[in-house]
Amino acid sequence: MLLPEIDFAYDEPDVGYQRIRLHFNENLFLPEDYYRAVMALPEPWEIRYYTDPNNKKLAVAIERHLGLPQGSVVVTAGADEGLRLAMQLAAHMGRGLAIVEPTYGMARVVARQVGLRPVVATYGVDLSLDVDAVARLGVGAVYVCSPNNPTAHVVKEVEELAARFSGLVVLDAAYAEFAGYWTPKLYEYGNVAEVRTFSKAWGLAGLRVGYVVAQKRLAEALRALSPPHPISSFSAKVVEKALEVGRPYVERSVEELSEVRQWAAAQIRGDKYHGPTNFITVKVGDAEAAASKLEKAGFVVRVLGGKPLCPSCIRFTLAPRPIMDKFLQQLEKVLQETSGGRSQAP
Repeated sequence: MLLPEIDFAYDEPDVGYQRIRLHFNENLFLPEDYYRAVMALPEPWEIRYYTDPNNKKLAVAIERHLGLPQGSVVVTAGADEGLRLAMQLAAHMGRGLAIVEPTYGMARVVARQVGLRPVVATYGVDLSLDVDAVARLGVGAVYVCSPNNPTAHVVKEVEELAARFSGLVVLDAAYAEFAGYWTPKLYEYGNVAEVRTFSKAWGLAGLRVGYVVAQKRLAEALRALSPPHPISSFSAKVVEKALEVGRPYVERSVEELSEVRQWAAAQIRGDKYHGPTNFITVKVGDAEAAASKLEKAGFVVRVLGGKPLCPSCIRFTLAPRPIMDKFLQQLEKVLQETSGGRSQAP
């Protein structure tokens, strides 16, 4: 049997839990009380059966919580599965996909996995998006992340893109809550599939629950591409409970994180990207060496490799002040060692 050459897997090392995980952008500000408050289990008999088709009960709960129209939410197994549905739809449309870089690495991986060969658009050096240039690419779909990972900026041209682009806009809004965007709006354009998650601000990454918000007709097309039972009854129960009682905890954590972000960003001299997200990206002399030294000190960060505008960058998740104090001390040492003695952090 001849197998295709697959060179686009998402390489994710297992770092365990003994070191401080600053590479996944998990919400490290939520207290243990939050998890006690949202923990909920299905009735014992429920685990005998499949969940309701497409987890529509949870979809309705999300719609009610956010004030969205009925039928506009498609529940997915994490945001990555939401991206997969949107990109599968783009593949069916047959006109290709553009990805605006630098951005979340999984977007390109998912596109390749569904048979697309995405073309690349790039932000300007001022992080602006040339909507006309994207339109001239002649593709049927475009992926854009806002607030963007790893540049941490809100893409102010997204609404213009939705209004002027004739194809599908796949909007990755994984970090929207950190920017204060709790309720999706751009789905109203009809050509926007806004992908959201409970893994980031809501701090429920282990449950693997995401959702896509779209106008009803587009949502129905995405739902048709979804497996009939995308998430477990356990995951659905906890997210329903989180929607019921957990938002005040999440909002407080976002406020606390914002304060730490402003403080931490001020400590780091030199080039960096920071904005309304739960991470900061720093340009360093040797990203691989810096990450290796930080890991030996007990901190795991993300190496961004040769992404556009990030030729040698590391990205780290923000954590509560005591952890950040220790991390920034180590970062200072590492920057001195990997920048020829020139410190970029005080």
